[in-house]
Amino acid sequence: MPASGPIDARAARGNGRRGGADDGFGFEHRRVSTGRRGGWLWGVAALIVVAALVTGVVLWRTGAVGCGDRESVTIASDPAMTGALRTVAQQASEDSCFDYDVNGVAGAEVPGQLTSGDKTPDLWVSDSQIQARRVTTQVRKDLNLVAPSIATSPTVVAGKDVPEVGSWVDVMKLPDLRTGSPIDTSTGDAPIVGALAEVNNKNLSERQLTEAMTVLAVQQNNARLANDNEGTRLNLANTSDVPVITTEQQYLLFTKTHPGSELKASVPADGTVMLDYPMVNTASSARRDVAAEAGKTLVDRLSSADGQKALNGAGYRNAEGAPLPDGAGVGQVKVLGLDDPTEVDKAIRQWQVLGVPIRTLVVEDTSGSMAAPAGGTTRAGLLIDASMQGLKLFPNNSEIGGWAFSIDKGGPSQDWKWMLPIRRLDAPAVNGGTHREELARAVRQGLSPSQLGGGTGLYDTTLAAFKEVQNSYDPNYSNSVIIMTDGQNEDPNSIGLDELLADLKDLEDPARPVLVLTIGISEDADTDALKAIADATGGTTYVAKTPSDIQNVFVDAIQARIAAAGR
Repeated sequence: MPASGPIDARAARGNGRRGGADDGFGFEHRRVSTGRRGGWLWGVAALIVVAALVTGVVLWRTGAVGCGDRESVTIASDPAMTGALRTVAQQASEDSCFDYDVNGVAGAEVPGQLTSGDKTPDLWVSDSQIQARRVTTQVRKDLNLVAPSIATSPTVVAGKDVPEVGSWVDVMKLPDLRTGSPIDTSTGDAPIVGALAEVNNKNLSERQLTEAMTVLAVQQNNARLANDNEGTRLNLANTSDVPVITTEQQYLLFTKTHPGSELKASVPADGTVMLDYPMVNTASSARRDVAAEAGKTLVDRLSSADGQKALNGAGYRNAEGAPLPDGAGVGQVKVLGLDDPTEVDKAIRQWQVLGVPIRTLVVEDTSGSMAAPAGGTTRAGLLIDASMQGLKLFPNNSEIGGWAFSIDKGGPSQDWKWMLPIRRLDAPAVNGGTHREELARAVRQGLSPSQLGGGTGLYDTTLAAFKEVQNSYDPNYSNSVIIMTDGQNEDPNSIGLDELLADLKDLEDPARPVLVLTIGISEDADTDALKAIADATGGTTYVAKTPSDIQNVFVDAIQARIAAAGR
């Protein structure tokens, strides 16, 4: 007899429900509703899903999930790097909690930016670690590197017809060379860094480096452009035969944007200097951690495949300096570097001294002995030729005047007389032309055969010239006297050598330093006396037998100014 228990009861209850059916195991099956209520439920569910998705995006963007408040991060960038960096920073912003604001800042403006209080940028991408260290030292900040390099670009020489060069000293001596200021740009100090590395490798001497720096300083002071930047220098090279120092990246950008350009780029055989574009944490102490995190996020993005593609597309190599794809640029290069970066600081101090324009009184011997034969001409002819070459070496912003001297040249008891006053070489002359041209005419006339005669009044003239330059001292210039003579003091009424040296020492004024540089024309010159005079003022002496010797003296005269900078 079948049992009449719970199953029958459940079945009875189930059969009593509307629309229900039992499966024999006590689980009820219901028909799916297709009415208005079912459609409404599905609509609500869909809305909930959409709302969740939208809310998730909003929360992510506002920081309610993961980010906290989004952080605005300011970046000061080397101007050439700004475009590529801004592109990658925008990508990094979309995938992070940081909103990057990238602004190009010229090297000369960076110290001001880093000392602008709450307006100081959080991060700075310099063009080199050397420049970054120099600037942070200047503004008394630690060099806090987020990354030692985010990209690289070798320094190159660009021009239409640049000769092959072996070293950076050869580059610095290229005629009409243009480059940036070593104090503000790494393309400007790259020749100095490269030459220093060659000195360290024993390929060059200290003197060769100093001579090359002197020639470069003269050229740059003589031809500095009013609007001096990478673009204007490359434009100049593109429209003339002037060579320029730039980066591979800037060269590639220029030739890409100037179809038909005939510019070519090369590096010295000894190697080149690689700009390494470090990222520096320059934020205030309150924002330092935020800046560090934001910097790391950006560096990671720059190192990604997309970031590298953007940098390569802008002409930059990767941080390791690998050649660019498709053979672009100058290819594989030998990199010159320094074990001690402070060596650059010493060289830049020299450059700063060289950058100070020259103010000098050139004092030329017109005594009778200057008519003596000398190598197919006379000593006076030798001095004229040398003076013409020397005048070419001085930059336009030099101030130069001239004296002629013998005995009583300017009247009784005055052994000297003015040829021309001390003025800028590019100043307009009274009779047309420039002061440089007028000075050249005055020297030719003052040393002409008709103007030669009498003895050599060396000591009185030297003391008077020193006083003249010191009394008219200009603190914006390097003040000096250049004495050129072929003999020894012959004025019986003048002071003696010991008295002259004592007077020079007594007159010496650290606030108004005046160097006396002496040049002996021929072996008849009293070299001992000339050396003693130069030594008394911190100057130099030289014996010249040919015009080229005297040309070297003019270079030495400029070099003498850097002695105080030391090495």
